[in-house]
Amino acid sequence: MSEVAGAPQQGAEPLVLDLPADPAALVVVRRALGRWLSDAGVGADVGGALQAAVGEACANVVDHAYRAGDPGPMALRVARDDTGHLVAVVADQGAWRTPDTDPGDRGRGLLIMQQLLQEVDVDRAPTGTTVTLRVRSGALPPRATAGAPELGAVQLDRSGPVPRVVASGPLGADAAPAVRLRLLEASRGGVVTAELDLRSAGEVPAEVAAVVAEVAAIGRANGWVLQVLRGGPHQG
Repeated sequence: MSEVAGAPQQGAEPLVLDLPADPAALVVVRRALGRWLSDAGVGADVGGALQAAVGEACANVVDHAYRAGDPGPMALRVARDDTGHLVAVVADQGAWRTPDTDPGDRGRGLLIMQQLLQEVDVDRAPTGTTVTLRVRSGALPPRATAGAPELGAVQLDRSGPVPRVVASGPLGADAAPAVRLRLLEASRGGVVTAELDLRSAGEVPAEVAAVVAEVAAIGRANGWVLQVLRGGPHQG
């Protein structure tokens, strides 16, 4: 294992950890990353979001990448790039496990990552999985939070064979973060099939259309197509 603490300047040395993928490693990651973020002068909101996302990515490796009782390697690298973004890379040499559609499954890590950060890339290869996380060091993306009224106007229905996000009425531009969150929740962070029902939404604002297109692109990258229902209440 190697660890280089960062310094509060653009060219700070990266944090590099090489650990066995067992539960004890999660404590090491949390403490080392916390020190690095503090030394690098990263604010509490961005630092907390990156801590949560890295923690979820590492927990996924510990829980799912290797057979029980046979922990393999887990590597973490965190640095600030030339554009001022914080970039964290978590890599393993095990096997990817797609989360279940059942919400009782623990695998909500991708949902948390996709909601908090600007960019989440999952590279699944026969030799292992690499998760790359990016966030601006100065501020969280606007989608990181969604208000209760907006969330209330966009419901998640799991009663059918495919999870469906349903707009209960017209949507304003401020509903975009809630639509994004519900779609990521329905699709388990973008990796299982989901649908979007906008038949009661009326005219869809550009901000909402943009997040729908974003989640649709995440779906295509993971091998599924986001079905969007439009038109009147009785039309498909």
